Amino acid sequence: MEDDKLKSLFNDFNPELSSDVMFMHRLQKSLNAAEIVKRHSDKVRARSKKAVLIAVVVGFIVGFMFSLSLPYLAHAVADWQLRLPDSSFMSPVVDNLMVIAWGVIGATSVFAALNTYEVSIALLTKKGSE
Repeated sequence: MEDDKLKSLFNDFNPELSSDVMFMHRLQKSLNAAEIVKRHSDKVRARSKKAVLIAVVVGFIVGFMFSLSLPYLAHAVADWQLRLPDSSFMSPVVDNLMVIAWGVIGATSVFAALNTYEVSIALLTKKGSE
């Protein structure tokens, strides 16, 4: 009895198929939309690569420029260390000042690179949208 109902249901089922022209039109519309998305993602990827390259260069330059000041900093610290009394609480800071200086240089370089990335993305986006 159940089989007869199912057979009659499937026998009566006659879906209306769209024409080939309508199918091709919808397919072409979908392909065009996918192409637009692909072009946009390619532009975003290229823009991101440019921004990363700019950020790396700026971070390297900032780190290099601050590294050039290290000999002068070491000389100033050596003079300052001679003037400190032996039992000064600043002695550990002075002894490890080069480590602290390298940490500050690294942090400054990373900070400059991140900000440069954000600014370059914003400028490249504004320039690309015109």
